[in-house]
Amino acid sequence: MKTYSVIGKSYPAVGALEKATGAARYAADINLPGLLQAKILRSPLPHARILDVDTSAASRLGGVRAVATGRDTPGVKYGGIRGRAEFRDREGLCVDRVRYVGDAVAAVAAVDEDTAEEALQLIRVEYEELPAVFDPLEAMSPGAPRLHEQAEGNISLKFPVQCGNVEEALAGAYHVREDVFTTQPVSHCYLEPRVAVAQVDPSGKLTLWSSTQAPFFVLKDICATLALDEENVRVVKPYVGGGFGGKLDGMDAADFCAALMARMTGCPVKVTCGRDEEFVASRRRHPTRIELRTGVDRHGIILGRDSKAIFDGGAYNSLGQAACIQGGSRQLLPYRMAHMRYLGIRVYTNKPPSGAMRGFGVPQIHFGVEVQLDMLAEDLGLDPAEIRLRNALRTGDRNPNGFYVVSSGFAECIAGASRRIGWSAQRPALPRGEGVGIGCSGFIC
Repeated sequence: MKTYSVIGKSYPAVGALEKATGAARYAADINLPGLLQAKILRSPLPHARILDVDTSAASRLGGVRAVATGRDTPGVKYGGIRGRAEFRDREGLCVDRVRYVGDAVAAVAAVDEDTAEEALQLIRVEYEELPAVFDPLEAMSPGAPRLHEQAEGNISLKFPVQCGNVEEALAGAYHVREDVFTTQPVSHCYLEPRVAVAQVDPSGKLTLWSSTQAPFFVLKDICATLALDEENVRVVKPYVGGGFGGKLDGMDAADFCAALMARMTGCPVKVTCGRDEEFVASRRRHPTRIELRTGVDRHGIILGRDSKAIFDGGAYNSLGQAACIQGGSRQLLPYRMAHMRYLGIRVYTNKPPSGAMRGFGVPQIHFGVEVQLDMLAEDLGLDPAEIRLRNALRTGDRNPNGFYVVSSGFAECIAGASRRIGWSAQRPALPRGEGVGIGCSGFIC
């Protein structure tokens, strides 16, 4: 038997001692001499043109060191995937338009949080309210208000996948089900809110401490939006008090405002988001409409599936387009399927941006797939665990997009778990519709 130095051994988790003893330093624990506290003014409207921002009264308030609006920035946009310019759709502070309740309009840096909050109340913003759209299907309809000029029909990404001949497979199926499933938005609810601390040294170099999961993404976004060279910016990732994807999407308004105002004032600046901001203005899991048409033979073997997913992307891209892509690519796991067609559509709406959250769009799709598998099993008089066993990918299989399955214990997992919990005895004993606490499903992120 091979001996490994790490595999099969027990080691303390990295950082466990520091967290258990309270010695771990998070972004909120960063306190520097002369530190200013900053707050962000957010839009009260879902869609509006910014006509004027009057910061004169806020600037005169005692203790205020700087007030910034989008007009004080280069106005460079960031966001999206693949580095393509047409996917960059968001500004650090809105310049001429807001697109959801919570969009960042201005920021204030002051000697303490109370003063910064008071200064926010003194800023006067004149808006021209625009028609808003909150449903993806409505957003794609003719005549719907367009959120971004480059996005015709408010579509930020359309992603098709085709494997085999789906129509032929469904035409030859013994039984076909067609269903529509919907999922809701989900907030990450991490214990630590987003925090950013920025400092500029005498040579002009910027250091940013951020509660981020992706410091290199933040670095690139900060440099792009503030027109800085990467060698003059350092992003430090302290301990992070939870993220789950919500702090993975690169720069946030807190990062941008801390960096901007540190450069404006020459003092270190901290931005700490409140819990209300986390719910209203942070990224979230995509609400999704999943349309599935699946055909099986008389034994429950999946012959083909036609699927469409409409992702409510909210006001901006962030990294959310990856959810649309993975919803198709991961559908080919963990079941055998020779024929599959998928169309993923990510749509802009006047709601908080949707982005990364534990699985990047895959849990939504598999929710629909797994519920429909239960329905197909019931239609055919099969046990839900049995229909999954019959369709499980096994070691040596090759799925339609060419992936070779080097190792899979999925079937063994279903069989073993069913045996251990007494599935075949417990499930029939439950009254119909009251099987709370017992069920089976399988998916891969």
